[in-house]
Amino acid sequence: MANTGTGPGGMLDRLGRIYRILGTGFFFAILFGGGAAIAAIAFPIVGLTTRDPRLRRERNQYIIHLLFRSYIGSMRLMRLAFFDYRGLDKLRDAPGRMVIANHPSLLDVVMLMALMPRAQCIVKQSLWESPYLGRLVRGAGYISNALPTEQLIEACRQSIDDKTCLIVFPEGTRTTPGEPMRLQRGFANVALMLGLDIQLVTITCTPPTLLKGQKWYAIPPRRPVFRVDVGEMLSVKHMLNDHGRPLAARKLVRMVSAYYEDKLANG
Repeated sequence: MANTGTGPGGMLDRLGRIYRILGTGFFFAILFGGGAAIAAIAFPIVGLTTRDPRLRRERNQYIIHLLFRSYIGSMRLMRLAFFDYRGLDKLRDAPGRMVIANHPSLLDVVMLMALMPRAQCIVKQSLWESPYLGRLVRGAGYISNALPTEQLIEACRQSIDDKTCLIVFPEGTRTTPGEPMRLQRGFANVALMLGLDIQLVTITCTPPTLLKGQKWYAIPPRRPVFRVDVGEMLSVKHMLNDHGRPLAARKLVRMVSAYYEDKLANG
């Protein structure tokens, strides 16, 4: 007999949904409010006790890593979502590399930074200027994508010289639901100019949630499973041997696009 929603099973489903809506709202408040609090309290303490700018950035980034690791662990503990990680051993060699990932959900950057104690990230200018997370982003020394090209390249070079991971979402924003990935060429130009190896990461969420344009309370009918799959490593140094940088960048974008199309279609 079909479940009409009036029996014990239907009541449990409704209570479970209410629990997940309230839990999601609570964790959103923690993400934005906690981030702002850390930027206002912890970062100034680091600033007072650490004179070296590079070391100050590293310590602030490590604080964010601990915050995001605790955040993901708490979501798992409260059974608001499940998290499945594959190939994490490949991230041990990620310092000094570019780590790129597709961007289906709002939690993508949180999951990646929770895995890497020292991570640099290229972020949207709107996040850099955010009243809630702007101080957190600036205090960690994350790189604004609105910087002039030469300054952006130099900031990325400094990050690599410091042996941090450089996290880039090549789409520049979350994927629009129902549309194919559209990669911008900026990541390819940076990788080619600096001769960076690229570590490919694929992120999926089933059922989809926290999508671009979706309200936080529009939760799926069951707990989502977030999967982070650390895949192939691309070496780009040889690509400039046969092509100039513009042609090599277009070729690299096509290679990465084909990789994600295959991974997302076939798992």
